[in-house]
Amino acid sequence: MILLLRTMLFVMLMALSVALFSCKGGMDDERHEAVKFLPLETVRRLVKENRQFTEGRPAGGMPSSAEFKAIQDRGHIVFAMVAHDQKPFFYKDEETEELTGLDVEIGYAIANRLEVAAVFNRDAVTFDGVIMKVAEGEADIALSKLSVTSRRAELVRFTKPYFTFRQALLVNRLEFAKIGPEQQLPRFIKNFRGTIGVLNNTSYVNFAPINFPAAEVKPFAIWNEAIDALFAGELLAIYRDEGEILIVNATRKDASILTKPIIIGDKRDPLAMAVSVDAPMLQNWLNVFLDEYLLENHSKLTPSRLIERHFSFGN
Repeated sequence: MILLLRTMLFVMLMALSVALFSCKGGMDDERHEAVKFLPLETVRRLVKENRQFTEGRPAGGMPSSAEFKAIQDRGHIVFAMVAHDQKPFFYKDEETEELTGLDVEIGYAIANRLEVAAVFNRDAVTFDGVIMKVAEGEADIALSKLSVTSRRAELVRFTKPYFTFRQALLVNRLEFAKIGPEQQLPRFIKNFRGTIGVLNNTSYVNFAPINFPAAEVKPFAIWNEAIDALFAGELLAIYRDEGEILIVNATRKDASILTKPIIIGDKRDPLAMAVSVDAPMLQNWLNVFLDEYLLENHSKLTPSRLIERHFSFGN
């Protein structure tokens, strides 16, 4: 009997030890994952890795095409980004002023893979201006939350998409109530009649007249001005990707009362990088890079995950 009791006690102690070890490991894993996916910490890790290439890369090991040799000889690769922040893709951290965001992470990952320093050129004031930076040879890669359009494809080579949004509208409920009950919104969207606000020099300036030919399209130089006009009742809707619409809906306290988001499921907005028409090898290399990057990071590359990762919403 004593031997049996000792055996049972030993088994219980072993089970307790395993449980405690497992719990500790689980908590450590959770903390590790939390640190791993913090945007600023991720960028800092990539920046630290990139610093070793600021003095130039030793010869050897680089792809031999002329496109890559030019980057190697220069010792850095230039990414064009629009001047104004586009959170969560690229923006300055409010506390540290460090550049962070998904596009920044991708840029450093590319530079580190090529073993050259990363340089971010933010001189362009519009998205179309970012395209021109590449087309005119002032940047190697346009990496700036860029929508793929046929007009832009006449000037540059696009990579495969690394992120895809659905297109979306944010409708002023009070203004629509003058037209009909909210239940009629889905039918109304198909034949939209009213004023739609869009951000000037973006793909949505071109999307709007195609998808809503009966609407009056009003471009705004600043996106926040379009948002303010919507909430003031000067617009029936604003039109952009679902990420931007979800951000407005989540960050404005009166949004749930005054507005209604409409996600247009059959209208997609793929985002891709762009390179010069004279850089087919770089385009091909980036496509292979993206295959690997998307496979490794697929869990965080959804609109909701991306927004949750970069916005606290006061919680």
